[in-house]
Amino acid sequence: MPRSPEVTDAFLRFQAARRVHEACLCRLEASFIVGSPEQVELSISALLDSSQTLADRLRDQVFAQLRDDGIDPITRRSF
Repeated sequence: MPRSPEVTDAFLRFQAARRVHEACLCRLEASFIVGSPEQVELSISALLDSSQTLADRLRDQVFAQLRDDGIDPITRRSF
């Protein structure tokens, strides 16, 4: 069954957030290798922010899929 544009957009936003999160993780690894405390601190902060964004985008995707299936995402009841 084809998905709605809302579900497709939510999926693409989640995938973009996942790529940013992976890049932040690589940046943190590189900061440890270089050994710069300032860079490590900035990298950890960026990784935490990207983790929150990733969780938000995943929630948005699940909610969009539920709405597409005719289920209220908050109450989990059918429309």
